[in-house]
Amino acid sequence: HDSDGMSQTAYILYLQKCGVEILGVRNGKTAVKIHNITQMCFDLILMSIVMPDMDGIQATKKLTSMGITTIIVGMTTLNDNEEYCKEFMEVGLDECYEKALTMQIFQRFVEKISIKI
Repeated sequence: HDSDGMSQTAYILYLQKCGVEILGVRNGKTAVKIHNITQMCFDLILMSIVMPDMDGIQATKKLTSMGITTIIVGMTTLNDNEEYCKEFMEVGLDECYEKALTMQIFQRFVEKISIKI
Protein backbone atom coordinates (compact mmCIF):
# COMPACT_ATOMS: atom_id res chain seq x y z
CA HIS A 1 0.00 0.00 0.00
CA ASP A 2 1.12 3.51 -0.76
CA SER A 3 1.11 6.27 1.84
CA ASP A 4 -2.45 7.27 0.97
CA GLY A 5 -3.59 3.68 1.35
CA MET A 6 -3.98 3.20 -2.39
CA SER A 7 -2.75 -0.22 -3.44
CA GLN A 8 -1.91 -1.81 -6.78
CA THR A 9 -5.47 -3.17 -6.71
CA ALA A 10 -6.92 0.33 -6.40
CA TYR A 11 -4.76 1.55 -9.30
CA ILE A 12 -5.95 -1.38 -11.41
CA LEU A 13 -9.60 -0.80 -10.56
CA TYR A 14 -9.36 2.89 -11.44
CA LEU A 15 -7.72 2.20 -14.80
CA GLN A 16 -10.26 -0.55 -15.59
CA LYS A 17 -13.05 1.91 -14.82
CA CYS A 18 -11.48 4.18 -17.46
CA GLY A 19 -11.72 1.32 -19.97
CA VAL A 20 -8.06 0.29 -19.84
CA GLU A 21 -7.19 -3.42 -20.07
CA ILE A 22 -4.83 -4.31 -17.24
CA LEU A 23 -2.38 -7.06 -16.45
CA GLY A 24 -1.01 -6.65 -12.93
CA VAL A 25 2.06 -8.51 -11.70
CA ARG A 26 3.71 -8.40 -8.29
CA ASN A 27 7.38 -8.38 -9.28
CA GLY A 28 9.81 -7.44 -12.03
CA LYS A 29 10.82 -11.02 -12.76
CA THR A 30 7.23 -11.87 -13.73
CA ALA A 31 6.97 -8.77 -15.94
CA VAL A 32 10.14 -9.74 -17.82
CA LYS A 33 9.01 -13.38 -18.09
CA ILE A 34 5.62 -12.35 -19.55
CA HIS A 35 7.30 -10.25 -22.21
CA ASN A 36 9.86 -12.95 -22.95
CA ILE A 37 7.34 -15.78 -23.31
CA THR A 38 4.35 -14.04 -24.89
CA GLN A 39 5.87 -11.02 -26.68
CA MET A 40 2.68 -9.21 -25.61
CA CYS A 41 2.59 -5.52 -26.47
CA PHE A 42 1.49 -3.07 -23.81
CA ASP A 43 0.66 0.63 -24.13
CA LEU A 44 2.00 1.47 -20.69
CA ILE A 45 3.99 -0.21 -17.94
CA LEU A 46 3.80 1.13 -14.39
CA MET A 47 6.98 -0.01 -12.69
CA SER A 48 7.50 0.23 -8.97
CA ILE A 49 11.12 0.78 -7.95
CA VAL A 50 10.77 -1.63 -5.00
CA MET A 51 9.58 -5.16 -5.78
CA PRO A 52 10.51 -8.66 -4.64
CA ASP A 53 12.76 -10.95 -6.78
CA MET A 54 13.76 -8.23 -9.30
CA ASP A 55 13.44 -4.54 -8.53
CA GLY A 56 12.13 -1.91 -10.91
CA ILE A 57 15.58 -0.78 -12.03
CA GLN A 58 16.64 -4.33 -12.96
CA ALA A 59 13.30 -5.09 -14.65
CA THR A 60 13.27 -1.83 -16.65
CA LYS A 61 16.87 -2.40 -17.75
CA LYS A 62 16.04 -5.96 -18.83
CA LEU A 63 12.86 -4.94 -20.69
CA THR A 64 14.55 -2.08 -22.56
CA SER A 65 17.47 -4.36 -23.49
CA MET A 66 14.87 -6.73 -24.98
CA GLY A 67 13.83 -3.92 -27.32
CA ILE A 68 10.47 -3.06 -25.77
CA THR A 69 9.16 0.33 -26.88
CA THR A 70 6.31 0.59 -24.38
CA ILE A 71 6.06 3.74 -22.26
CA ILE A 72 7.52 2.81 -18.86
CA VAL A 73 6.54 4.96 -15.90
CA GLY A 74 8.45 4.47 -12.69
CA MET A 75 7.00 4.84 -9.22
CA THR A 76 9.27 5.68 -6.31
CA THR A 77 8.63 6.20 -2.63
CA LEU A 78 9.36 9.21 -0.48
CA ASN A 79 12.27 7.29 1.07
CA ASP A 80 14.08 6.59 -2.22
CA ASN A 81 17.17 8.76 -2.51
CA GLU A 82 17.80 10.98 -5.52
CA GLU A 83 20.65 8.82 -6.90
CA TYR A 84 18.41 5.74 -6.90
CA CYS A 85 15.70 7.68 -8.79
CA LYS A 86 18.27 9.04 -11.27
CA GLU A 87 19.54 5.50 -11.92
CA PHE A 88 15.91 4.37 -12.43
CA MET A 89 15.45 7.06 -15.13
CA GLU A 90 18.77 6.23 -16.78
CA VAL A 91 17.85 2.57 -17.39
CA GLY A 92 14.98 3.57 -19.66
CA LEU A 93 12.03 5.12 -17.86
CA ASP A 94 9.95 7.61 -19.80
CA GLU A 95 8.64 9.29 -16.65
CA CYS A 96 8.97 8.88 -12.90
CA TYR A 97 6.56 9.79 -10.12
CA GLU A 98 6.64 9.56 -6.36
CA LYS A 99 3.94 7.38 -4.84
CA ALA A 100 1.12 7.83 -4.12
CA LEU A 101 -0.05 8.52 -7.64
CA THR A 102 -2.97 10.89 -7.98
CA MET A 103 -6.07 10.47 -10.11
CA GLN A 104 -4.79 13.38 -12.26
CA ILE A 105 -1.63 11.41 -13.07
CA PHE A 106 -3.72 8.37 -13.96
CA GLN A 107 -5.93 10.54 -16.16
CA ARG A 108 -2.81 11.63 -18.08
CA PHE A 109 -1.85 7.96 -18.54
CA VAL A 110 -5.33 7.19 -19.91
CA GLU A 111 -5.06 10.15 -22.31
CA LYS A 112 -1.62 8.99 -23.52
CA ILE A 113 -2.93 5.49 -24.10
CA SER A 114 -6.00 6.83 -25.95
CA ILE A 115 -3.76 8.86 -28.29
CA LYS A 116 -1.73 5.73 -29.17
CA ILE A 117 -4.80 3.66 -30.09
